[in-house]
Amino acid sequence: MTALYILLAAFAGSFIQSASGFGYAIVVMSILPLFIPFQAASIVEVLSALAMVLWIAVKYRHHINWKLLWWPLVANSVFSLAGIWFQDAGTETLLRRILGVTLVVLSIYFIFFSSRLTIRANLWTGLAAGAISGVCGGLMSIGGPPMVAYYLAATRSKEEYAATLQTYFIFSTVYIFAAHVVMGHVTGQILTWSALALVGLAAGTFCGLKLFDRLSAEGLKKVVCGFMAIVGCYLVITG
Repeated sequence: MTALYILLAAFAGSFIQSASGFGYAIVVMSILPLFIPFQAASIVEVLSALAMVLWIAVKYRHHINWKLLWWPLVANSVFSLAGIWFQDAGTETLLRRILGVTLVVLSIYFIFFSSRLTIRANLWTGLAAGAISGVCGGLMSIGGPPMVAYYLAATRSKEEYAATLQTYFIFSTVYIFAAHVVMGHVTGQILTWSALALVGLAAGTFCGLKLFDRLSAEGLKKVVCGFMAIVGCYLVITG
């Protein structure tokens, strides 16, 4: 049953991201910690997501704005280690509750504030976004929202936004995975689960792209956010 849950989680996350441009990590990390250990779930998400961001970055490689990458990545490289350290030191119950609170906060943000709040792109906001992304990525494998907000403000086209954001994720994902390897967190079981997630990701991406024109992205986002809020409340209460 664990294999089935991993396949379904990766399928749902990649389907939603392909159809709406939103939230593979959030969906996967909403589901997997309910069935496998928290740290294992975060590593499975990191490994499977790498394939998706590589494909998008290569597709839009001519639009990458390299100047917008370096300062966020510097901050990420420092603060993601802090997130991984806390993940390693924290109890399963504490980590699940932190994830629960984060999911509730993200669901509120995406429903009510994501279209209203804007940030000014500069050195300091780049460092701040990279630092927050690093902590959240290292701790929960959900480092996307701060960088989405930053690159939406900093880039000039949707192609430049997609290419630069996904390239950022390539560097940050490889770095976080390497840190897990060095710390001895990656096991044969986790690699097997990651392979299953890749199968689900491929199928979900294919189906999501096929149905892209038929789905309401905003409606889909609201469903996802409602699901996030419910799962988040469940994790906060049950631990």
